[in-house]
Amino acid sequence: GMSEFNESIDDRKEKEELVDEFSSLNLGASSEDSETREQGDVVDKEDHGEPNEYAFVDAPTTEDAASEYVYEKNLSKALEAKEEGNNYFRNKEYDDALEAYSKAITFCPEDEENKENLATFYGNRSAAYFAVEEFELVVEDCTAALALKADYVKVIARRMLANEKLEKYEEALTDAKLVQDNDPNYPKIADKIRRLQIAYDDKMTKMKDEALGKLKELGNSILGNFGMSLDNFKMNQDPATGSWNISMGK
Repeated sequence: GMSEFNESIDDRKEKEELVDEFSSLNLGASSEDSETREQGDVVDKEDHGEPNEYAFVDAPTTEDAASEYVYEKNLSKALEAKEEGNNYFRNKEYDDALEAYSKAITFCPEDEENKENLATFYGNRSAAYFAVEEFELVVEDCTAALALKADYVKVIARRMLANEKLEKYEEALTDAKLVQDNDPNYPKIADKIRRLQIAYDDKMTKMKDEALGKLKELGNSILGNFGMSLDNFKMNQDPATGSWNISMGK
């Protein structure tokens, strides 16, 4: 009987400990209470001059603050920023030039009579992007400028060069022909069209060869299941129609 008695004492002890544990967790408190308590803790921390981990949570980052700041449209400020940009550009200070041209774009009124100005600012920024070899951004800014001023030949030519750098020869070729349409005397444009056509054809041939190579590998891996390879087949082109037919080789 004694051992049973000891067990029940142990049981009771264990239960009491559990109760203590739960009451210290304060399960009855609503979430609001616990929030207030947490905030109270934070205030205390501040009172004691200790660092407060919550202090900077809601402080806006400079970028956020900048994006919320709305510039008032102002043409003279826009033109001033463009001149700044041009000076930076001449001194090869391209990052500062980019910033100045961006400011010009932001300040420029977006009405009909300022279309040409805005096109110029985008055009200038595209030149600065070209200088730092951000060719995708060059294409974007040129496209924005051309939406405002379709016959902006210098900018069509710049987009052509950027697309060439990105190996987008088809787009570059389209722009080269557009330059020629707008200005048949544009320096060396006929030569450029010829070279872009060659680059485009080469790229297409290379892609076709790669595709055929992959197709051949695939064909061989499938035919391998039957103990054959593509060497067992002959491809003959019909000179009249240009179409191909395949026959089993001996």
